Amino acid sequence: MTYTISDKQVTINGMTHTVTAVNGLDTVEINNKLHDLNEEISKLQTKIIGLREVQSMYVEMRDMIELECERRERGEEVQNLFDEMFGG
Repeated sequence: MTYTISDKQVTINGMTHTVTAVNGLDTVEINNKLHDLNEEISKLQTKIIGLREVQSMYVEMRDMIELECERRERGEEVQNLFDEMFGG
């Protein structure tokens, strides 16, 4: 990106001052934009935390299904062994 440094006239407390700007933004404006970006990042991080909680819930649900399938398979194996041993 190309940056252009220039002087800019701003009014502070009713008095006109010359400040340095980059691409038309002075330090105050840049700081305000950084503040806004930080707020957006914070909101996104909060959203990510919520999404990770939902993700964890789905992983837990999937694991429960896998455990139940394994339990059922073991139950069938035990039943088959019982049937083989005792002719059930």
